[in-house]
Amino acid sequence: MSETEYYRSRSYQDYLLSSHRREVCPPEDVYAFFNWKGLNNLVDFGSGLGFYFQEFRKWFPHVWIWAAECQQDIIDMILRRKLMEGIEQLTPFHIDQSDHPLLPEWVPVPEIIFASLTLSTFPNPGLAMDGLIRSMKSGGRLFIIDWSKTESGFGPKINEKISMDKMKFLAEEYKLEVTKSGRISEHFYGMEVKASSSFIYGYYDLKEEEDEDTAVFKQ
Repeated sequence: MSETEYYRSRSYQDYLLSSHRREVCPPEDVYAFFNWKGLNNLVDFGSGLGFYFQEFRKWFPHVWIWAAECQQDIIDMILRRKLMEGIEQLTPFHIDQSDHPLLPEWVPVPEIIFASLTLSTFPNPGLAMDGLIRSMKSGGRLFIIDWSKTESGFGPKINEKISMDKMKFLAEEYKLEVTKSGRISEHFYGMEVKASSSFIYGYYDLKEEEDEDTAVFKQ
């Protein structure tokens, strides 16, 4: 496993469920930082073993949680947790590992995609943001939590972290608008991102045209 794939190690995944993570980035502070209004379907992108699952159930009793993961063994463990802990309205699903991730068509279009400690694992987080924004309707919001670029003694090495300023720059390079950004705690920052007025949903326009062209074959 290369250094840039630290997130694949079981020890790192176990850390993400630890009480220490709760201490250094309290879920209550995460909840207070973002505007969750209008939420029906929430995608937890790169959910890992599910640090936020029980929090989501507490905060949003009627919202369906879609846990996106590229590692099948983690999906299997999520399913086990769901059964053992009785976590309702939770569906884990496999998402292809891609530099430009797009949600599968069968997942209901979410109002919010929540990406906690995942975008910094991509070669180009801006390109990853572009794919996630394209997976939502116009007005959909991407909520990002990531490591501040500081020495902390835990988590990934500092060279694996992406500063808040750079994450914002990368978003704007892809014609995305950062509507809120700031520190959540000493070692973590948050960011709300949506499509700007100059963002073009070309992918979905093309898809709709293809669907119309092939409709005759579905009759």
